[in-house]
Amino acid sequence: MIIMRPSKYVFAVLAGIFFCACTQLVRKDPPPIAPSASAAPAQKETAMNLSPEDVKNVDILYYKAVGAYSNNDMDAALKYLIDLSTIHPSYTPAAELREKIRSVSGSR
Repeated sequence: MIIMRPSKYVFAVLAGIFFCACTQLVRKDPPPIAPSASAAPAQKETAMNLSPEDVKNVDILYYKAVGAYSNNDMDAALKYLIDLSTIHPSYTPAAELREKIRSVSGSR
């Protein structure tokens, strides 16, 4: 029977622990994610002179429309988008969402 000395493996275990501890310190931050046009309403798209209250209403209506679209309630989503277009008719994310709704539910 062969008896192994534990000190024989101590160096290998300590080297492995040291290596793992050092690699966690060297990790880089993930690259920033570029915002997409439909992910969130951009304030840059308010080329019109909208009041801060109108900008807030546009954001609220857009997110309500997205929520209704996610819940498969296309009629409510279109209603929110129509209300939104009365405030800001050239809002790009709303136009993209309207096109998605038209492609899913047919032409409206």
